[in-house]
Amino acid sequence: MIRMVKRLVLMLALLWVCIPVPAQGRKASPKGLPMSVAHRGCWLRENSGEYYIPENCPAGVAMAARYGYPAVECDVKYTKDSVMVIMHDGTINRTMRNAADYSKIQEPVRVSETTFAELREKYVLESSDPALRTPIPTLEEHLLACKEHGIIPMLHSAVVESYSLAQQILGDRWIAFDADQAAVEQARKVSDCLILLDPGKDSAEGTVARLKGIGGRCGMSTMGYKMLDANYIRTVRAAGFDVQASIFPAPHEQRAVHDAVSIQLSDFWWFQTPGRKPAWKRREKVNLSAGASHSLRLESPAEFAALTLRLAFSGTLEVTLTDWRATKTGWQKVPVTYTLHRDTPGEEVIGLRLYKSAPEIKITAAEGPVAVNVKTTGYRIF
Repeated sequence: MIRMVKRLVLMLALLWVCIPVPAQGRKASPKGLPMSVAHRGCWLRENSGEYYIPENCPAGVAMAARYGYPAVECDVKYTKDSVMVIMHDGTINRTMRNAADYSKIQEPVRVSETTFAELREKYVLESSDPALRTPIPTLEEHLLACKEHGIIPMLHSAVVESYSLAQQILGDRWIAFDADQAAVEQARKVSDCLILLDPGKDSAEGTVARLKGIGGRCGMSTMGYKMLDANYIRTVRAAGFDVQASIFPAPHEQRAVHDAVSIQLSDFWWFQTPGRKPAWKRREKVNLSAGASHSLRLESPAEFAALTLRLAFSGTLEVTLTDWRATKTGWQKVPVTYTLHRDTPGEEVIGLRLYKSAPEIKITAAEGPVAVNVKTTGYRIF
């Protein structure tokens, strides 16, 4: 019975995202915040660690639209017989199961060494819902899902043929993203899309020179959170280019937001609030002496929900957010502490997408006294 209800809810959600929604409701970023991109789609996991919505699949595109993400990142691979499919790893073992009995795959199955027919017939994506245990998606199927739901695909790909297919299906409404400069330069030959280059360990000035060489709408993306400091971001953006923080580990994502990146690629951050009606709001003013704390326990407004925490203050705060997170030993409640500092009064914003989760928040004054205006807002996704 529970599985039947979950299937019905998901079917209704997928029907909902097929209905046109004003651009303001799904595509605009809140003022002063970066565009938020769902890493490998808007995947969701049970607390057991099993996927509910698998990564890199059309269902993740549909869920991204429901949550309000304007874009999803996806990874392109070639099969043995040169069919372009969506898969991050070189093997399918982490994200797929045997189709016959849903058992785990014991021997490594490499995408590049397996034919498309074999991949489609023998294996399915992992999901706690049997209805979502679908075969590996082709790039074409994924791009058509993006077009259907009004989502911009960010192709993490050096497969040049993928660029032509994206242009054919979506026009210029897609993003090319890779560390291979020669590859993304080919994307510019077929499209005026946004191109994001991973510059490796290049300096900000070197990165700007490389982006000017590509031409058109360009930017950079890096996982190097130590390299991408405020000066680096300022230099690249002052030259007119985008800067994407790519799946920075918490709490560095919040620092990247503070330092004004223009795009945030993330597994769990959520900023897409314009046009969405809150399920509840809570406001309070807290006066904290040095070392004093204030704690909040927030109930999710729905099974599928999101949260924004807005803190207006000056001084230094430590904000500890405790929520379900993946660890090497399984899924646990893991605290993440963000150190927030403002020399002058202003606002810091933390956003989080939720699935079967109720976060706990602890605000501590590293120095004191600090007056904090706290605003928490919960959003019901469905």
